[in-house]
Amino acid sequence: MSFSTQHGHATIPRCAATSALAPTFLVGAHPQAVAPGGQLARAFPILAATNGSFTDFPPQYAPNADEALVHTYGSFLEEPTSALSPNNRRSDAWTVCIPVDHPNIASPTLLSVNYIIRYATTAEAGNSIIQTDVVLATASLPAEVVSGNAALDVYRPSAGIPRIVDQAAAVCLANTMAVKANAGGLQWNHYVDTQHVMPNVRVHKPAQLYVVFNVEEQSTCQTVRSLSVEVSATWQKKEVEIKALAKEKRKVEEAAQKAAKELEEKRRREEEEQKARIAAEEWRKVERGHWEEERQAREANTAAVVAAVAKIANHRSKEAAPAVADAHLQESIVQTMKKLGMKPCSSGYPFEKHQDGYWTLAWNKLLRCPHPNTRSLYEKPSVFAR
Repeated sequence: MSFSTQHGHATIPRCAATSALAPTFLVGAHPQAVAPGGQLARAFPILAATNGSFTDFPPQYAPNADEALVHTYGSFLEEPTSALSPNNRRSDAWTVCIPVDHPNIASPTLLSVNYIIRYATTAEAGNSIIQTDVVLATASLPAEVVSGNAALDVYRPSAGIPRIVDQAAAVCLANTMAVKANAGGLQWNHYVDTQHVMPNVRVHKPAQLYVVFNVEEQSTCQTVRSLSVEVSATWQKKEVEIKALAKEKRKVEEAAQKAAKELEEKRRREEEEQKARIAAEEWRKVERGHWEEERQAREANTAAVVAAVAKIANHRSKEAAPAVADAHLQESIVQTMKKLGMKPCSSGYPFEKHQDGYWTLAWNKLLRCPHPNTRSLYEKPSVFAR
């Protein structure tokens, strides 16, 4: 009966099935009793890739394209009619290493590994312990059945199975542990295991991919064995990753250039807006100056019109004034002179009209009084004497 785990997978469903195998125990779970002839089985989900040629089937790339995947295989087969019949394996602990061909490309990426193991025995004296490891190792392992007591560079020293991979010498991509219960007698007892792992590891030479199958069992002279192992690996050319990195780099550079362009456009736009604000302020200042000039011009024009009208009115008042001031005008002139503190003419000379007012000659003095008919002269009358 198999006792196994799947490296890198989180959920392991269990179901019942009929088999000649004995109970199976899952790592991390409590042992469960199963009736003789029963089995606890596992389902192995195949994970869908998110990039590369896995996303298309049939592949959309030519075999020689950089994006085309490369597949390699490895296998091992021993049938009872050959070396395994009768029991010629004196050690009850033995190991077989199945190498998987390395593709003839530089530093490929190992995307997935899939293996199927079928192992059957008869006439055993007890249960068997089985350990299967998928490893990448730089050391060369024997591609044949060897004694479990033989030292392998991929494992740390151990008294027997199970053994732990030496991480300094190899990388363990998947590990399966199982206990195979044997009923004895001549009836075949079968062990079947399959794994599908997706390590996504860049592999450089001289690293080599192996599936290592370890068994520790209790055999008899009548024990007969049958072992079949098939392995497939899927590789991706490094050019795909190089292109992906270059594409990502271009995206980053384009994003940086876009950000720099947007920043430059923002700076130029703000500069133009600042210039526009300054120009608008200058225009407003000039416009206000024009308005002030227009206001002053209007005021000057209004003053000129008022002066012209006043001049015309004054001229008309002068023409309308009598040549010699009459009694009413004489009285007005006398009152104006009193307001200004001037003494009237003692000789009684009359005021006669001149260009700029009424004049009178007294004691060699010429007294002048502006025309009282004009409104402005009423408001601010003046008398000149000389």
